[in-house]
Amino acid sequence: MIFSGSLKVGYTAPSIEGQSAVISEAQAVAEVDVETISYVETHGTATVLGDPIEVAALTQAFRYSTQKKAFCGIGSVKTNIGHLGAAAGVASLIKTVLALKHKQIPPSLNFDQPNPKIDFANSPFYVNSKLLAWETDGNPRRAGVSSFGIGGTNAHLVLEEAPTIVASQVSRPYQILKLSAKTSSALETATANLVAHLKQHPDSNLADVAYTLQVGRQDFQHRRAVVCRDIADAVVGLEDPKRVISSICETSARPVAFMFTGVGTQYVNMAHELYQVEPVFRENIDRCCEIINPLLGEDLRDILYPKSVVQSKPSGGLDLRKMLGRNQNVDA
Repeated sequence: MIFSGSLKVGYTAPSIEGQSAVISEAQAVAEVDVETISYVETHGTATVLGDPIEVAALTQAFRYSTQKKAFCGIGSVKTNIGHLGAAAGVASLIKTVLALKHKQIPPSLNFDQPNPKIDFANSPFYVNSKLLAWETDGNPRRAGVSSFGIGGTNAHLVLEEAPTIVASQVSRPYQILKLSAKTSSALETATANLVAHLKQHPDSNLADVAYTLQVGRQDFQHRRAVVCRDIADAVVGLEDPKRVISSICETSARPVAFMFTGVGTQYVNMAHELYQVEPVFRENIDRCCEIINPLLGEDLRDILYPKSVVQSKPSGGLDLRKMLGRNQNVDA
């Protein structure tokens, strides 16, 4: 946006129009209801000229959407540490992020009464002078952060608290932990670091650990993996050279497939555990059985995984081994 210089009394002076415009634009980009913004970290230099203009600009921006009064607290980190010049904006950002994290609105120190030129009574704002629990009416906690510079180099952000992270529910009985690094020595270090972390946090959710290692880390050529049941088993497995699988991979991605070794000797309940715990495997078995059901007139799942006592050959109906031409007795 371009504004005429005549809107300001001087190059270094703040202006209502310029500040209001950048605040309104930030709110529009954020696509939030301004009434859900319950705190604004202001530029707040505590000057006779600057503060009334800043509150007037904030009020003008908020009044485009609401006439509600005194619902949004304001404060400034400058009451704690003074004006940091070029670093003032990032200090305000850090303070506000921490306030959202701890769900508390920090006080503006040494505040007794407002500048008489500021009309707080008819604005959406109040000066927060004491530490408050940051209450919410069901909406995420949201805050604005302003940083204004000389000549109209103004910035405003709308922040929202991070969503609550829900721990994974009961997952498969085994997990694969994978590691990768650019060099063999770095892989050894990564393994040692993971073992140390798991020992320090024995209550960690193994499924969450496996997921983070799988999708939250970049793949490099030197790779390592171990299959484990729980955190304690993961620690033992990572320290056991016989259980750890290590390799150097030249490609970044390879397809994965289930392989059932042998010479074609099938038996009742073959891969039954996979069918029970792996949704993708189960979905594909079910799909194939549903496709072939009209041709056989019988559901192969009743033969593969009978609900009765496990036996090498189901009584009556189709014989899976006979269908495959293997009538000889073979232990399951």
